[in-house]
Amino acid sequence: MRLQTPRIVKTRNIILNAELDTLLDITSSNVYQGIDGNDTSEMQRKSQIVKDITKLINARQLSHEDAAKLLQIDLSHLVRIKRGQFREIEEEVLLQMASKLSA
Repeated sequence: MRLQTPRIVKTRNIILNAELDTLLDITSSNVYQGIDGNDTSEMQRKSQIVKDITKLINARQLSHEDAAKLLQIDLSHLVRIKRGQFREIEEEVLLQMASKLSA
């Protein structure tokens, strides 16, 4: 079974994700602002922390496996976080991860 990429249609400053039946307003530099139900400033901060985590992993030349061991998390969790699937993870937890990597 092959996964299909959602069809996205862009018109001016609005994106329609036809697969999800969602309209996103892209006039803001905060990509989370157009999505209902999110604390946009928190999501933007969490996104920046994940970028920092990725930079720290790369700077230390750690494999995903070694980084997961250092962070004491499952490899699959690290991969999901790096893919942007961190909505349910508290900001404090991400900050602790970044701290472990910078030590």
